[in-house]
Amino acid sequence: MNLNSEARVLAIGLDAAEPKLIRELIEQGEMPALKALLEQGKWLRVESPANVGSGSVWPTFITGEEPSLHGVYGEWCWRPATMSLERYQGDGLIPFWKRLVDDGLTVGILDVPFAPLVGLAEGFEISEWGPHDLLKGQLRFFPPEITEIVKQQMSPHPLSSDRLDAAGPADFEGLRKLSVGCLEGVKLRGALAHELISKRRPRLSLITFTEIHHSAHYLWHNIVPAHEIYDQSALEKPAHVKPTLKEIYCEVDLQIGALVTIAAADVVLVFSLHGMQAAHGIPSFLGPLLCEKGFAQLAVWADQSWFGRAVTLMGAIKRRTPAALKKLYYKSMTPAAAQRFARPTMIPAYDWNNTYAFSLPTDQHGWIRINLRGREALGIVAPEEYQQTCQQLEQLLHSLTTDEGRPLVRRVIRSANNANAPLSLPDLVVHWENAAFSSQLKIQGSGVGISPAGTKFTGQHSLEGFCIIRGNGDLKERDCVRASELGEAISRILLGR
Repeated sequence: MNLNSEARVLAIGLDAAEPKLIRELIEQGEMPALKALLEQGKWLRVESPANVGSGSVWPTFITGEEPSLHGVYGEWCWRPATMSLERYQGDGLIPFWKRLVDDGLTVGILDVPFAPLVGLAEGFEISEWGPHDLLKGQLRFFPPEITEIVKQQMSPHPLSSDRLDAAGPADFEGLRKLSVGCLEGVKLRGALAHELISKRRPRLSLITFTEIHHSAHYLWHNIVPAHEIYDQSALEKPAHVKPTLKEIYCEVDLQIGALVTIAAADVVLVFSLHGMQAAHGIPSFLGPLLCEKGFAQLAVWADQSWFGRAVTLMGAIKRRTPAALKKLYYKSMTPAAAQRFARPTMIPAYDWNNTYAFSLPTDQHGWIRINLRGREALGIVAPEEYQQTCQQLEQLLHSLTTDEGRPLVRRVIRSANNANAPLSLPDLVVHWENAAFSSQLKIQGSGVGISPAGTKFTGQHSLEGFCIIRGNGDLKERDCVRASELGEAISRILLGR
């Protein structure tokens, strides 16, 4: 270790930026800042645990640990001791930059998703200034000396003052407001990062642009309008809004150019941990299908407690509430309050004595948890039956087709090899084929017919990211890097290892 090294690193995270679109825009000359970095540096593929869940990618980068160790896979995580869900709050993770601070280096952190605050005395750290993912639901930052920069010199970020939601691809006004807000947010983020870096001069500046993530979920149908998912999902009259998603990408490039200049860093990294691809909502038939096939059983009304009955009624009302009223409901409540009310209704009331496997609420893949004895508080599957139960589920999933014979499942991933693994993740992760997104889905041999949920979204995460690195560093000797390795690579540069 060489603590006398004065290397500076500028790391810019482009949250959920799609590598193929980035390459396309670079080749077309529409992202000149990234083109210049690439000409002086190198492009690497980034392998991340997005195949487990999109919520796992940033915790993996932050800690340098894989999901099996840090245990985060989504915004809501299963807690077997209470047989319930718990909202991820960002607590308990130790970011790699905490070790840099302990070694005497000054760091600056702006809106790294899922990251906890460590309480910096120098440099800067800011959480939820313009977030896509909400943790605490409020702006937080350290040290107090940056209050004037954050609160007085800068306008509020549109993603903080208004969640910038839209009803779907036909909601022209909602999408226009969202895209305008995200473009403005990119400009504000660039200005804030510019001010913080120039005033605080950290050795490591880690800046994340969250606006690409937020806007791409709603606007991806304008990137690949001819994709078969949109043909089969009854997507009618999609709104083509201005500014476009490509314009938001290009504005990020403009801000990157300005930050590269002001940071005067020896090493610059621009990276995404996962990308974006076509989707239309989230397949939501897995839970009812497991009940239909005998793997799970809902509790009958008479067997539920009064609290359980109230939760069941709340869930039924929530599912039947019109979208406009839901939007008004969420807008009238703080994020923390909305999460408290949502938690009990996200898992149906199961008869745990007759439930062998159940579906967890998800934002992308299908997630299945085995009700394992000795791990789940009310588990009934014996450890010696774990493998057989997983195999039966895999056989069922791989057999699923539409009435026309199109497969619904692309692959099934096991998170553990045996029942003895201390697993906090779903046991099985299901990746869907395009046919699973159909709004008129009919499953062969099943009476379950449920349209996808969350059809306001037309983009969902692809599994691979990218990294452009300019400057010295051992990453330049490679073609691929894991998300869990990026933090250590940055640390080696700064510590002169």
